[in-house]
Amino acid sequence: MKHSSRAKATGLALGAALAVASVTLPAFAALGGDATSVDADVAKMKGQAHATPAVGYTVSQITLSTGTVVNEYVTPGGKVFAVTWKGPSVPDLQQTLGSYFSAFQAAGSVPHGANHHQLRVQQSDFVLQTGGHMRAWRGAAYVPSLLPPNFSLDDIK
Repeated sequence: MKHSSRAKATGLALGAALAVASVTLPAFAALGGDATSVDADVAKMKGQAHATPAVGYTVSQITLSTGTVVNEYVTPGGKVFAVTWKGPSVPDLQQTLGSYFSAFQAAGSVPHGANHHQLRVQQSDFVLQTGGHMRAWRGAAYVPSLLPPNFSLDDIK
């Protein structure tokens, strides 16, 4: 009897764990998302965060365990208007680019010349440039319509 109760408890615990794991979590917003997404990004990417206020925006820097640094630029209204990354690995771009990930994927599937280490996407409301090589990846993406007034693209680093 004791063995049967332990097996039943284990089965219930396993079933509960699978039920929790199968729940579809909302996509964490990133580029174009709310500032609250920065905390979600830190947790999902298992990184360390540090915020630096600037004139007209804030930069939330997330350092991943791999050494890659992701910067999320946030407007005073709480929208992520730009993201950058630099380091030995590419971050989870689906997480980082949020709803713009599909535009990135579509652009990546189109032949783009002999340089397979660079990709540039230029759409009316999404701009991305990424490239690099093993252990030295970088990228930047922004949403032109979300840029704060008087913001210079030179400030995206």
